[in-house]
Parts: sequence; C-alpha cells; structure tokens
Amino acid sequence: MANRRKDGLIQRQVTVNGKRKVFYGKTEREINRKIAEYREEKRRGRLFREVAEEWKAQHFPTLEYNTLKGYRPALRRAVEEFGDQPISAIKPKEIERYLLRFAAKGYAQKTVRTQLLVLHLIFAYAVLEGEIEYNPAEQVKVPRGLPKKPRDIPTTEELEAVKKNVNAPFGLFAFFLLYTGCRRGEALALTQRDIDRPNKRIRVTKSVYHENNKAMLKQPKTAAGEREIVLLDVLASQLPKGKPDALLFPNEQGGLMTETQFHRQWERYCQAIGFHITPHQLRHAYATILFDAGLDAKDAQEMLGHANLSTTRDIYTHITQSRRDKIAALLNEAVSGVEAGKSG
Repeated sequence: MANRRKDGLIQRQVTVNGKRKVFYGKTEREINRKIAEYREEKRRGRLFREVAEEWKAQHFPTLEYNTLKGYRPALRRAVEEFGDQPISAIKPKEIERYLLRFAAKGYAQKTVRTQLLVLHLIFAYAVLEGEIEYNPAEQVKVPRGLPKKPRDIPTTEELEAVKKNVNAPFGLFAFFLLYTGCRRGEALALTQRDIDRPNKRIRVTKSVYHENNKAMLKQPKTAAGEREIVLLDVLASQLPKGKPDALLFPNEQGGLMTETQFHRQWERYCQAIGFHITPHQLRHAYATILFDAGLDAKDAQEMLGHANLSTTRDIYTHITQSRRDKIAALLNEAVSGVEAGKSG
C-alpha cells in the first residue's frame, strides 16, 4: 500500500526475495515501473560491467604502475565483450571461446594470460559479493602455442647514455634504477633514512602508487618486495645526502611525485639523452648485471624482489638466449670475413 509523504512523493514498501525495499515516486505509475525494474534486476542479477566497475574501484588503487598498464586494457576488453550480460549467465565455455578468438588475433602469451587473470579476478569478486556461486573462469586455461614476447633489454648504446647522463634532468633517477633494479614506485618512495651508507645497503619497505594522479604510499604487495639491496660504490658516489625524512626523488615541493609529474620528468630525461627507454627496461638491465656477476637465480630473486623464483629464471633464460644470439652473429661475421679473404 502506498503512502503520500509531506514532500508530495508517494512511497511504497515491497518485499523481493525476502528483502524489504522502499520505492519513491511522484505517481503510482512511476513507483510500479521502479518496482518492476528492481524485480527484473534481482531476477537476472547485476550486469558484468556493474560488477567489473565496482571491482576496479576497490582493486586498482592497490596495484603497481606496471601492473595497471596491463590490467586497464584487459578490463576494457572484458567489459566490451561481456559488459551487458548478467554476470550470473556467463559460463566457462563462453569465456574459453572468447579467449580463443582473442588469442587468434596474434596477441602474445603474456597478454592473453593477463586477460584471463583479470576475468578471473572479477568473477572471484562476484563470488565474494554473492552475485554468483562459483567462478566460471576457474577451469579456463590459456590456449597453447601462443607466441612469447621477448623481454626488452636496453641496447649497449642506451645503457651508455644512462651511465654518462647522470647529471641530466632526472638522470640520477634512471642511474639509480640501473644499479638497484628498483621498481619505479619503490624508488619514488625512498627517503635518505632508507640509504644505509655505512653498511652499503638500501632498504626497500614501501612503494608509491597513484590514485587519480595523487601519489599514495603502500607496503610491498608480497613479502619478497620488502628487501635490502646492495648499495654499489658507483651509485653511492652519486647520491646526495640530506635529512633522514627527505625523499630521494621528490617533486619541486619536496613531496611525492604525482603520476603526471613523473611522466613529465621522464619524458624530459628521454629527450635529453636521445633514447626512449622505460624504467622497467632498466630493472631488466640490473638483472643482467646480476647475471654477469655470477649470482644464481635464487640470490637474484632476493635482490629483485620477485615473489616467484620462476620469474627470475625466466629473465635469466632470456639473457642467456640473447647472449647466444649475439655470439652466433659474431661468429657468422667472422666466418664470412675469412671466406671473403680466401676468395679474394
């Protein structure tokens, strides 16, 4: 039964699926429409896009910058594919068919794996929220035989530019990444207190992430992320000293850099040295330094802060393969030269 309120609106309370809900409207017709829409929504459940957006709002602020670079397009593609479907109606076979179509477009294995991971996380969130009873992505596997995109190691010329341009705008930041292997967010969070000069150590205990361009601090996402890195002599000689709480890489006001401020600084640096590289490439270059120094994968894992040893082994395998390719090219060049001399 409807009641008219003092403000002129009509209200009616109904029970749907055992839950009471009050509806308001100017007319009985408006209230009836709202009740019908609500009952239909409860019958079919929420749409995939509604749950995905709610998951994004809760999950994205906790992620590293490089992780977000893969998650954002994966979320957009997932919403384009499943957005207007009730999340409860999406079945494993439908997800599998989508992944096969997606993989057939030529995407690398890592991209397809990230696509499945984002779907899995959204459905897992829906299970926790009571939208669905099981995760339909649980049994779906990444298609076999997908190409693997090789890890991008900076060239010799790019690394020399980083080493020689420590005094360029933001040059110390790139130099620091090269000789510590820190993630971008980890380096931006460091203070002078984290630099233990007497014991030649750098303590990594926190990281910067960005929410709507604002810089926020968080703990490492895994226990392996909190670690001590060797402070190399070549780096120690370049690091300025300051008050214990002073950031190593602050913005102009002395605070944490916003995402926009960081990208502006990094682009300025790349223009100054004449090469466009990424912070993650320099982290990979540090892994090469560890490899050349003879550190085994387990020790390198601790220095890099990898949660899984397999990640470090994968990088080491790629370094080994790239060295073989370089040696093969040199041998071919040498043999060609010898044969050319004989024919002359």
